[in-house]
Amino acid sequence: MGFLDSILGRTKGIAPKVDHLFSMATAYITLKAEFNLQSTGKGGICFKPVESGDFDQCENEIRELLKISGTAFTITQDEFGYAWVVVSDVQFENLVSDIHAVSSTLIDGGYGEQILCAVFPFSNQKDVFWIYNYKHGEFYPFVPVDVQHHKRDYAYEFRLRSVMQQELPIEHELERWYPLWDVPL
Repeated sequence: MGFLDSILGRTKGIAPKVDHLFSMATAYITLKAEFNLQSTGKGGICFKPVESGDFDQCENEIRELLKISGTAFTITQDEFGYAWVVVSDVQFENLVSDIHAVSSTLIDGGYGEQILCAVFPFSNQKDVFWIYNYKHGEFYPFVPVDVQHHKRDYAYEFRLRSVMQQELPIEHELERWYPLWDVPL
């Protein structure tokens, strides 16, 4: 940030970190073996849309990219105004690659600061979401047990963290383990 930007109160956002996103593809083996977690066959990326012609072009590029790859996808908006690109594929590695491609397209279009997170849902007896925070380049687990009353299973989340910290870059500051209620996945 330059001197003039600081005087005028302009700030520059944090650039997204996509380097560690692919570690989820290899961590999936451990999630299956240690926790019997199965991918739901879906993954999503959440970002804040911008009202501009350039952003519309970037969103069209995302649509075309996913159509060319043959990936089933939807683009929806949640109650807070965030857009979700939800991809579906039976091959987990393809899900991770598709999420990476969407985030790369947003970054290349100059909208990297708009990306909030990527979400990979799993299930066994519980729903488990692994959330990738692009600002920090780290994952954290989220295990909702009562969505209506916003209750989560902290003990299971800590157990997931302790086993998976060898495989994934885990967010160490627990106050950054933001719950995502009503994820459209």
